[in-house]
Amino acid sequence: MAVMLAVVLALTMTSQAGAGTVAEPRRPNIIFFLVDDMSAELLSYMDTVSGLARDGTTFTDYYVSNSLCCPSRASMFTGQFPHNTGVLTNKGSDRGGYAAFEQHEARTYAASLDQAGYRTGYLGKYINEYPVGAGYKVPAGWDEWHVAAGGGYNEFRYELTRYIKEETAGDKPLDPSDGTYLVDELGQRAVDFIERSREHAPGEPFFLQVSPFAPHSRVGFKPGDKEPRFPPARRDRPKNQFPAGEFPHGDCGGPDCTGIDVSALPAFDEDTADKPSWVRRQPIGPNLVKDLRKDFRDRIRMVQSVDDMVERVLATLTAEERRTTYVVFTSDNGFHLGQHRLLRGKSTAYDHDVRVPLLVRRPAAGRPGDLVTGAIAQNVDLFATFLDIAGVDGATRDGRSLLPLIQGHKVKDWRDVALIEHVKPDPAAPGEPDPDAEAAPGPPSYAAVRTAGDLYVEYEGDPEPEYYNTVTDPHQETNDPDNARTADLGRVLDGLTNCGKPGAADCWTASHLS
Repeated sequence: MAVMLAVVLALTMTSQAGAGTVAEPRRPNIIFFLVDDMSAELLSYMDTVSGLARDGTTFTDYYVSNSLCCPSRASMFTGQFPHNTGVLTNKGSDRGGYAAFEQHEARTYAASLDQAGYRTGYLGKYINEYPVGAGYKVPAGWDEWHVAAGGGYNEFRYELTRYIKEETAGDKPLDPSDGTYLVDELGQRAVDFIERSREHAPGEPFFLQVSPFAPHSRVGFKPGDKEPRFPPARRDRPKNQFPAGEFPHGDCGGPDCTGIDVSALPAFDEDTADKPSWVRRQPIGPNLVKDLRKDFRDRIRMVQSVDDMVERVLATLTAEERRTTYVVFTSDNGFHLGQHRLLRGKSTAYDHDVRVPLLVRRPAAGRPGDLVTGAIAQNVDLFATFLDIAGVDGATRDGRSLLPLIQGHKVKDWRDVALIEHVKPDPAAPGEPDPDAEAAPGPPSYAAVRTAGDLYVEYEGDPEPEYYNTVTDPHQETNDPDNARTADLGRVLDGLTNCGKPGAADCWTASHLS
């Protein structure tokens, strides 16, 4: 009996010791794909990215805070609206660019995730005018840093930083392009990051952000150039053109490219007589329609390489990593091509410029099923979302975590209103040309609110607002500035344009209609 008692006690002690050393559940990995200038209609041509909705969550009403690249990205990194980040345009000489954003680098989600033990990597386009050169600066929070400067817009002639904390920290190499299409190069580096994370931080979670320039136009395009304004990968171009692609009319993700016509886009070439004066234009002539048709097909061809890249990166994950990885896909803004007779650009408050896809694939070990939410979400929510996924306590800023919505929970008291801001860039500001510059006249500075059923815009210097009932007029074709709703929406907009400032309401409180 004494022997049996000793055995029982030993087993009990062993069991208790084991219970005390059980490993905590692995924290989720996060892969964040952020593309550039992808309008919502391109999603239907992307099989892999569209497939993230399977056992994932689709946000149908996701709006950016500003439809220019740099202010939008600053909002993502910090969780704050442009009027609170102070990043208002793409250029440092014009209240924006890297010069305005640099002060925020120590307070981005990367810094918080890195401090929480995540291995972090950034690949692709960062912030406008970030200097890529000898001795480049690696911002706080990033363990790997593979970033291109403005040369990335042409997809073939670029330089990429190659900072890997565990391997190249003292050298900071800078790699010239070998002619590889940039999206493909980023895909390979993303695969390499995941494999290195297994080696350098086994058992620890990672955060990977992949930010291709595609489908942004290349900089410096001139009519008559052989290289298209929107440059697809060589393989996705028409077979009868030089350099020859792999499909007779190029790769448009399934449909024959020749059957895709830009003029079928909602509100294309619509009569703009009821619009504000800066929008009003003559009908688009047949030669311009032909040019826009080519641009549209090339943009569809461009996103085929993005779709391939996403597929390649996800195929790298092991079964265990798929069980513990969130995959997020979105764009920094949308783009218009002839809607409302606006030829090429993205700086309006209309849906084609500010309402972009947001899809989140949940970990395989999570809740199965396809979820769709119409809750109004914004890019200022991504900061809190990433920290919430990682279990990190973060400062409350202008947005809120989308994780409960991603997981299918009902959230009480969610926002009613999205805020959209725009400061008109100064075309005479010194420095390199703005890659987002568009043909004049562009919109003046404005502030706008988007609800589940309204778009309301106030323009600087114009006493008359712009208003659309987006239930009966989803493509914003019939302006109704005298609508009775404008009074209430104007009061909400007044509160939002200063929210988060000293003495003003916080932005979450201000984003409610009552």
